[in-house]
Amino acid sequence: RRFRRRVKTLPGASWPAWGGHITLVPAFVPTCPPQEVFDRVAQATGQFVAFRIRLAEAVAEGDITRPHFHTVFIQLDDPDSEDHQTLARLQKAIFAALAPVRDAAKPELDAVPFKPHLTLALGVGDSEAARLVNALRSEPMQAEFLVDAVWLVLRWPGEGRDPRVDRVPVPLAKPALPPSELPPGTLSD
Repeated sequence: RRFRRRVKTLPGASWPAWGGHITLVPAFVPTCPPQEVFDRVAQATGQFVAFRIRLAEAVAEGDITRPHFHTVFIQLDDPDSEDHQTLARLQKAIFAALAPVRDAAKPELDAVPFKPHLTLALGVGDSEAARLVNALRSEPMQAEFLVDAVWLVLRWPGEGRDPRVDRVPVPLAKPALPPSELPPGTLSD
């Protein structure tokens, strides 16, 4: 919620109506029923316990799907930490579990190394990207989140510009610490 409120104050930034997220597997069309997708993800996540991630630095990089434009995002603070390594292992497990049953919507994204982040702007020009990054660095958006589930995001075709979006949680095992022992400022929503 804090990110959604802050993004509203940043011209050029956006926040999905269905919520911010870290994409683990690029968009795809399943070659199997949705229940099999869920089952495959549940099996892949079954060995993972809840863990934390910390978001810290705003950056702009070239937009892979829109040449000559940029993407602005908040990236994880320490990619070498154990929690971030856990996120990378989780992503690999889910990606591998879904490989036999997915047709990539944008195959060029499958070749891009996993770089966990929250996207705040897509397809922006040089000056707009620089302006957004400067604004985000002047008042940093930092947060720590407890990852206790992954979410399947299902987009259904519909009338109008926006498709219907359903989110289905796939819980991880219980966190190593009870909520009362999590560090102050931990966000779990």
